[in-house]
Amino acid sequence: MQIACKLLIIALEFYLFIMATIYTLLDTRREKQDGTYPVVFRVVHSRLATTINSGYSVKEKDWDAVKLKIKSSCRNLGSIIQVNADIKSREAKLSGELSLLERSSQLEDITTSQLRKKLLGKEKENKLKLSFGEFARQSISGLKTEKRLGTAKAYNDALSFVLNYNDGKDVSFYQMDAAFLKKLEKRYMAKPNNHYNGLAAYMRAVRAMFNKAIVDGYTKNEYYPFRRNVQDNDKYRIRKEKTSKRAVSKEFIQKFEQYDKNMENKMYVDAKNYFLFSFYMRGMNMRDIALLKKRNIVNKHIEYRRSKTAKTYKIFLNDKAREILNYYGYEEKSKNHYLFPIIKRPFDLELMIKDVQNALSNTNKYLKHIAKDMDFDEKNLTTYVSRHSWATIADKAGIDRRIISQGLGHQDLRTTDIYIDDIVHDDVLSEADKIIIG
Repeated sequence: MQIACKLLIIALEFYLFIMATIYTLLDTRREKQDGTYPVVFRVVHSRLATTINSGYSVKEKDWDAVKLKIKSSCRNLGSIIQVNADIKSREAKLSGELSLLERSSQLEDITTSQLRKKLLGKEKENKLKLSFGEFARQSISGLKTEKRLGTAKAYNDALSFVLNYNDGKDVSFYQMDAAFLKKLEKRYMAKPNNHYNGLAAYMRAVRAMFNKAIVDGYTKNEYYPFRRNVQDNDKYRIRKEKTSKRAVSKEFIQKFEQYDKNMENKMYVDAKNYFLFSFYMRGMNMRDIALLKKRNIVNKHIEYRRSKTAKTYKIFLNDKAREILNYYGYEEKSKNHYLFPIIKRPFDLELMIKDVQNALSNTNKYLKHIAKDMDFDEKNLTTYVSRHSWATIADKAGIDRRIISQGLGHQDLRTTDIYIDDIVHDDVLSEADKIIIG
């Protein structure tokens, strides 16, 4: 297959050597560590050739060498239709620029290296013409390629926010100044159920994309609209409201463990189990719970990498947590099977994320039912409460806050981070867990 592709490329370049042209191919000369090859734009001019990287890479079996595009069966990217459209769009733009250079006689006595620089220079010029919406969609596609679906969703939500509160219209980076952001804020806050914390989540994602656009050359630092320091009085400041502390007492946890009403309903059982397992695992979030496999159990510990921070955790699997795993039959599972029945569509990353979101939504819904049965303020009981509760109960038990910080993976205590790494060991955290969980 690889030999046939090379012969096809040689034949194509021989046919086109008398003119300048650009086409897309899989560069099988440069295999990456993950077994993929870069998708590149091949520039052919006067019997010479060079390449421009598209930023995408796939395995050879996922490349259609006849149609020169990524096969729909490819699993390591997001929407293949969108990716192929992006590649074709860039190819068309580069081809158009090449034609203009050829018609203006700028290709005479030029090396392919010089041609490559000219085309990349044109791409840089075109970058500055890219709108916020176009850049956001491009970034979202790239994040999906990198399997960073949480950030991709945050960016997509922020894009929808900008479009929804700007009458459905896209905007350039130049137009996205402080006045524009204040207009979005005013329209968003005009709705009675909206709050500044919700607005802050959107604005932080917009800010992250703006920062990325500056680094990637799609806009200039002088257009940056967000406040960086107190001197930036004319810049936009992201506001947020102080929220009430979301935590429950150790007594509530003990009462919650004894809850046995409606246990014939699996939704109640799952909500109770997921909340308690999260608490036993120092507030593990739903996504990380969903991704746990039997191979994550090592020497009576749960070992995993937190998706939000990429920090590695090692937590003792106490009897209470093990009992929950037993309910879901973990003993009979193979090492690559998920411990919990949350992910039902494991072969599509976007559907996997939806499975986790559905589980999170259902869990929070039934936690409210359980809280109501227990005469607790049902508005405050969510999966995230387990994380706050672990820390709060630990603090009330007199456990050193540096140990709490280490247990939660926080980096707020910047001046003691190195010291914490030296003195806080797994056995210390295990002792803390015994005090907290009981």
